[in-house]
Amino acid sequence: MIVLLPGESRALFPRLMDEMYDLRLGAARAHAGRPSAAVHRLAVVDYFDSLDPLYVLALDERKGVAGALRLLPTAGVTMLNAAFAGGLPDGLRVESPLIWEASRLTLHAVGDARATEAAIDRTIGQLGVALNTIAETAALTHMIGVFDRSMHRLLSHRGCAGETLAPPMRIDGADMFAVLYEVGAAMNAPFKSLAGDATAPPINLADLERLRQTGCRRS
Repeated sequence: MIVLLPGESRALFPRLMDEMYDLRLGAARAHAGRPSAAVHRLAVVDYFDSLDPLYVLALDERKGVAGALRLLPTAGVTMLNAAFAGGLPDGLRVESPLIWEASRLTLHAVGDARATEAAIDRTIGQLGVALNTIAETAALTHMIGVFDRSMHRLLSHRGCAGETLAPPMRIDGADMFAVLYEVGAAMNAPFKSLAGDATAPPINLADLERLRQTGCRRS
């Protein structure tokens, strides 16, 4: 299941936010050579979270967070334009209402090696299909991905890494890659293949909460 959590509504869903941050924390601890501060909880909540991004969460059968990422419009402040400033070819700066940025991709998989690979495939597939669906709904033309080396490697091995825009950059002790996806069938196909039957339209949690509150008032 894919759910959308607008940043301005995060206080209404503390469990999901906590689980997402725990995934980030695990990823930060996995990076060899990261600064010691990276092992602390506050280190995984960065400036871009304060911009109220749209969080895209993949939930497992128990409604736990199996994977997550966040979206920001490139017409505003993004990791690409802040962290990669000067690193793109010819000083390129991506700013367009038709392009959004996906960042902080994190995954969780449990069980034996085969189950873990299956869970990773399913979660990556669900998130990718959701990204393409969101982009098409918003009439976007492209998505930019800013991913660390481990996530970029996972996506590359599965044939859905996108087009690399620049050499990797070292940011806070981690190698980061900027990649480009063209929204549409070509982007959707490899992710859909990974997800199999585990795809469904994203559910907006803020909309559900408003409906619940409206229902309570009517009763």
